[in-house]
Amino acid sequence: MVAELATLRRPLRNVVVLLTGNLVKLAFGLLASVLIYRALAPADAGRFAIVMGLVSLFSFVAEFGFRDAAVTYVAGAASPAEAQAFARSFLMAKLVFGTLAAALLAGLAGWIVNGWYGGAVQPGLIRLAALVLLTGGLLNYVQTLLEARQTFGALSLLSMAQALLRAIVIVTLFLTSRIALWPLVGIEVMLPLVLLVVGQRSLPSDLRPRLLASLGTRFGRLWRFSRWIAVAAIASTIFLSLDVLLLGHFRPAAEVGLYGAALALLAKFEVVQNAVLTSSFPDASRYRAKADLRAYVARTLRLTGLASAALLLILPLATALVVGLYGAAYAGATFPFAILAVGFVIGLNAQPAAFVLYPLERVRYIAAGDILQLVFFTGIGLWLIPVYGARGAALAVLARQIFGAGLTALFVKRALA
Repeated sequence: MVAELATLRRPLRNVVVLLTGNLVKLAFGLLASVLIYRALAPADAGRFAIVMGLVSLFSFVAEFGFRDAAVTYVAGAASPAEAQAFARSFLMAKLVFGTLAAALLAGLAGWIVNGWYGGAVQPGLIRLAALVLLTGGLLNYVQTLLEARQTFGALSLLSMAQALLRAIVIVTLFLTSRIALWPLVGIEVMLPLVLLVVGQRSLPSDLRPRLLASLGTRFGRLWRFSRWIAVAAIASTIFLSLDVLLLGHFRPAAEVGLYGAALALLAKFEVVQNAVLTSSFPDASRYRAKADLRAYVARTLRLTGLASAALLLILPLATALVVGLYGAAYAGATFPFAILAVGFVIGLNAQPAAFVLYPLERVRYIAAGDILQLVFFTGIGLWLIPVYGARGAALAVLARQIFGAGLTALFVKRALA
């Protein structure tokens, strides 16, 4: 027992540091979310969810697997010079692919709105939101390097600052009765730039973003590693956004708003998941021996098991949380939230275990798993969502989480055999 506690001490410390920051972020994020959904009618809330869902969908172009490659190689770099080379190549990738993603979404905005949503959303709003793919990507550069270097204190402070600034702006808009779709999207575009200026000071001087020096010598290696991760990122980004996209196509915006409220409340509990994943990924990337990776999986499952038990206690409070926070107009979000919460707990246990596939360079397994999940989710989503609406979307997500956890268990077992 004492030996087990000793092995958990370091990961527990990292999780506590990240969780502390995430809990502060949760408080400010919850305040902002409550004010947004109380100020917006369900139809406008649905439009906001659709716009940000499209940004999430196109993020696979901006991301393209480079984040995972950067964490793997920067965390495992043999020298500061090697880490710097990977960091510069990573910055170049964020600039190029972030710009490409923003241009694609902005260019396709009119076609998407008219062809898929029947004009329910203004194309100009989507074009403004497309800039998030570039500005958010630049902030992600700083966050990724802080994660790779396991500088979790600075990462937590940056996370808290992001939530605080966002809450301050939204409270101001609420008190002046100016909460609307355009200002809300504008916040998401501008806030990452402010945080980039602040956050980059937490990095060592040789890893701070320098646009003119971003042509690193490790881009080819990042690219070779990230190709399969990119395939996985494309598949996972689509199935993570597909519930909102299908719901917006088959159901009115007001029902999307109810589902968006369920997602918004669930997102507040991602503070636990983010703390576990952020501390686990660079930890797993430090190992190459299968025995060490088996020990990592055992440690992580003990942590996620404890977190899962605590999160499941929330389910009986689902109605009180939804109605108490967002108002009686969103009472219909209660059942979808409860279903999504169960799926969330399943994913919380499966995702950290999959990190052992990165140092073992079994990234093809990750790509195969996400493609299979996309095919599975598309089929079940097209069956359930048109018939059952928001409840069907939540059930489809739960089924996909169960299917994905089974695939992860199979792949990890094979990789560590």
